Amino acid sequence: MSRKLFLSSTVFLLLLHSIAFAQRVPTPTADDFIASGGAYFNGNGCYSLTSASQWMSGSIWYKTAIDLRQPFDMELKLFLGCEDQWGADGMVLVFHPYLGRQGYRGEGIGFAGLYPSLGLEVDTYRNGHLEDPYDDHVALMANGRPHHAWSLAGPNRISNIEDCKDHMVRVQWLPSAQRMSLLIDGKQVLSYKGDIINEIFGGNSKVYWGVTAATGRYVNRHEICFEKLVFTKVAPLGRLDKSAVQSLSKGKELILPRLQFASGQTKPQGEALQEINKILRYLRENPKAIMEINTFTDGSGDAKRNQELSQLRAKAIEDYLRSRGIPKRQIKARGFGEKFPIAPNNTSDGRRKNRRVVFRLVKPIV
Repeated sequence: MSRKLFLSSTVFLLLLHSIAFAQRVPTPTADDFIASGGAYFNGNGCYSLTSASQWMSGSIWYKTAIDLRQPFDMELKLFLGCEDQWGADGMVLVFHPYLGRQGYRGEGIGFAGLYPSLGLEVDTYRNGHLEDPYDDHVALMANGRPHHAWSLAGPNRISNIEDCKDHMVRVQWLPSAQRMSLLIDGKQVLSYKGDIINEIFGGNSKVYWGVTAATGRYVNRHEICFEKLVFTKVAPLGRLDKSAVQSLSKGKELILPRLQFASGQTKPQGEALQEINKILRYLRENPKAIMEINTFTDGSGDAKRNQELSQLRAKAIEDYLRSRGIPKRQIKARGFGEKFPIAPNNTSDGRRKNRRVVFRLVKPIV
């Protein structure tokens, strides 16, 4: 029997965010994943997550994070064993900010206790105290809580899936509509609409994905195999160089020359966004730091319009940082328009220098 897992993307993944990129891995290997617990690569292009033994748990985690601000369309072929009446416990597709972690086994299916997290559960055993239905079922769960009183969607009954056969499980996420859907063998069995980035992950869109499985007093064999991966991955954030960090630490102003807004525009793009990502990384690594972000324009045009433009740019940088998990207390963003020029406005070079973003720590940390 051939058991293969497919993870594929739709055409809209070509519309990538500037800090993400499409990566094709036509023939993934064991090196693409981290295996935890009893999971192992069996040498045939497949992973065994658990054998049909009591109190086992296993998981595999893809080593590179994905960005939930991008859509994805995952297709996974799962094998959940041959024992129906006394088979247990199932599998969970998990999204989690930390790589390689494993939750509680048994009824926890390797998901329980993971926080913050989102888990798409395919459960093959009824734990009445968790409000499981009698049939095999699916649910969307949050923050490592297996009790369905806390489920975001479900539990929904499905046909028997412990039938010694492969089953295609498809997961779709459309961030523009904030909708997640789960299909099994081509039939939609679960749908959820909600702001999972902010409500589950506190504004952090970068997560890792993995598949967990577990047995308890009752058992089943759980396996997945994979053949192709195509999806959006998060590019690593850049880092401020040593001299920039030293300047900030001494209370000096920091200007990143490549952080320039296009004329009349308020949203940072391209190289500008890459520079802001360096500040993002710095603030994440220094959670006690409080950063001033001051934006300036050149002297061209109307002073009132320049002031408004500057304020909108400051807010755009603040909103971007906060959307990626930086708390409001760490950011003080202001726009000063064409005030306080540092070069003459009668040359193109002088105007370019005046169109700047200045970073400074409110209180130096060194």
